[in-house]
Amino acid sequence: MATAFFDRVWKLLSKIPKGKVTTYGEIARALKKQGAARAVGNACNANPFASSVPCHRVVGANGLLGGFALGKKAKIRLLEKEDILVKNGRIVDFKVKFWRF
Repeated sequence: MATAFFDRVWKLLSKIPKGKVTTYGEIARALKKQGAARAVGNACNANPFASSVPCHRVVGANGLLGGFALGKKAKIRLLEKEDILVKNGRIVDFKVKFWRF
């Protein structure tokens, strides 16, 4: 069930450009909901618009992949299609690929 918070997360996710990633915490910060990184993750997991709302571009604070409703292999495939390399479950060049709102 979508909530107003989930809708706000999904709207923000759609602004992450191809070839970039952001973090659950950065999205929470941008929404002025400090400490709501887990809730952002829940919104990503419930994303019904996966083809247009790129939740695969959201990772953990240290560049670790985090979860993905379709599984980590699918997340890696989607990221690598956007020239985002993943090694040992972590984004390569995370600081370069990081998107801040």
